[in-house]
Amino acid sequence: MRNVILLLLCAFTSISVCSAFGDSPGFTNAIGISKQGDNSTIPQLIVSGNNVYVGWIDNNANSFKVFFTKSTDGGSTFETPFNLGNSSQQGADNLNMMESNGKLYAIWQSTSSSGSVIYFSKSADEGNTFSSPSKVSLVGTDSAFPKIAVSGDHVYAVWLERIEQNVTNVAFAKSDDGGDSFGSPIAITTHSGTSGLPQISADANNVYLLWEDNSLGNFDVFFAKSTDMGNTFNPVKNISSNTGQSGTPKMVSAGNNIAISWMDDSSGSYNIMFSKSTDGGLTFSKPLNISNSTKDAGYPELALSGNNVYVTWTNTMEKNNYDILFSKSDDGGQTFANPVNISNNSGASGWPQIAVSRDVYISWVDNTPGNFDIYIAKSIDNGASFETPVNISNTPNESWYNRMAVHPDTVYMVWQEANGSNHDIMFTKSTTFVPEFGPVVSIVLVIGIMVIVAASRIFPMKFSS
Repeated sequence: MRNVILLLLCAFTSISVCSAFGDSPGFTNAIGISKQGDNSTIPQLIVSGNNVYVGWIDNNANSFKVFFTKSTDGGSTFETPFNLGNSSQQGADNLNMMESNGKLYAIWQSTSSSGSVIYFSKSADEGNTFSSPSKVSLVGTDSAFPKIAVSGDHVYAVWLERIEQNVTNVAFAKSDDGGDSFGSPIAITTHSGTSGLPQISADANNVYLLWEDNSLGNFDVFFAKSTDMGNTFNPVKNISSNTGQSGTPKMVSAGNNIAISWMDDSSGSYNIMFSKSTDGGLTFSKPLNISNSTKDAGYPELALSGNNVYVTWTNTMEKNNYDILFSKSDDGGQTFANPVNISNNSGASGWPQIAVSRDVYISWVDNTPGNFDIYIAKSIDNGASFETPVNISNTPNESWYNRMAVHPDTVYMVWQEANGSNHDIMFTKSTTFVPEFGPVVSIVLVIGIMVIVAASRIFPMKFSS
């Protein structure tokens, strides 16, 4: 991808952590929920009712493991973290979690003597206990970047499988018994190119897959669907289908409505593109350029709420100046409003997250104060305007890898924060949204979007710690 964007996101994926919190009106005092002294990174956050679930990758003495903790009182207190893996696993990475009807599902990649393997574990008791991890991918292949989706008793997994150097394909497996067992993986793609960044969504009997690959010469965004709970898949569709480079796709779905966004440089600079389907993926609208920028725009995130579509992304403004832009559609994605600059400052703003629950919330990482802090902005008029952004970490430490959830009027946030040479996972929440949180950033561990894009496309290394 274009150097300007990549340089920004490369900075966005370093990792270090420390802590010093001031008063935070409207937010609880930030608390550390990971094990002190360990290097804890890349948190995942799920909120369901009064339960708050957090998972992360924990590195102690160069042993990477998946750790988990939960709160049953809305985040006021958290239980002692525990390891989801086992002693035979090494180098855990790329954790992805889902919740459905009180059950929790976790999937990740872990190295072993036979290569990088996809592991799965589930909890049927709201995170009190988890099943012993089981292998989902084939032993002897390098598998990475797993994603998971759940619909009823059906659990679906997608990941990348390296066939040989610089050749990666999309693999899929499913469980029809709530994750107790998985069928043999099937190949969604069988080309000699490189696939990357797989996405998955499920609703009723439908399973939707999305990814990028260069099997046709340049990178395009591809889509595949199953109408029989993952037993078979329809022919693959090229959603972007142009002469430029298209990648970093994101997808959200609600019933038969599917919204897809990605970055594309067909116009000469990278822009944010959008396409939608209202018939469960049988057809898609002509891609629409919603950023319309002469400077590079990339790495979109999107959300659906009724007939509204919300999209946010990172946009190059000037050298070393990147801002968070936002656009919305109130007609189901047929048209979009002119982009609004949410961060609008002199620093490097990136890695936006978006959540919608009556109000619209956008959070991001920003180095305008001198070090990276976590910022958040809120819209109470359905995205027509946003309140002044708030620095919620606001410490001399580096704050990084923000993850946000809203349920229904409470904002929950986790992030990693520099703690000497290590990192801690921090948590805070607000029921009134009157600002300021705590910290988390990184400078030691380069794992972010830059690495994900590079690794998922060309797998330059074996998946090991």
